[in-house]
Amino acid sequence: MAISGCKRDQPGIPSPAPRRQGDEGFSLLEVLVATTLMGLVMVVLLQVLMAALWCQDTSWGHTQAILEAEKVLQENCELASLTEGIYRGRNGRFEYMVTVTPQYELSDPMAGKRILCSIIQVTVTWQERGKPMTLTLQTVKTGVQKS
Repeated sequence: MAISGCKRDQPGIPSPAPRRQGDEGFSLLEVLVATTLMGLVMVVLLQVLMAALWCQDTSWGHTQAILEAEKVLQENCELASLTEGIYRGRNGRFEYMVTVTPQYELSDPMAGKRILCSIIQVTVTWQERGKPMTLTLQTVKTGVQKS
């Protein structure tokens, strides 16, 4: 009695090529080279990712410092009279120093007024990865005072 199934010697069905010694899979050398290359690619990708995160964190710190300096500058520009001096403060991780320096003064005796022009400078300092960082903004403020 014959068992039905696939016979290798039937016409139209190719017989598999005979196996040679060493054709069983990848060699150890090929696996080691592929693993080494993948490891190098992963190291490079991680370094690129870390650099991008570092840049983003630094940029965020500078943006916060600029916003803080602009806020302090705006608060000091809204004051009716500016007296010469240095003022210090702190907000969160940012320390700031406001310097008011008079530049010139014009008097109008007929109107009984004085025009004062001062430079307002805000210097913000903070720590970024253990290093001190500094940002300075300045503007000119002109005001009128009665004599």
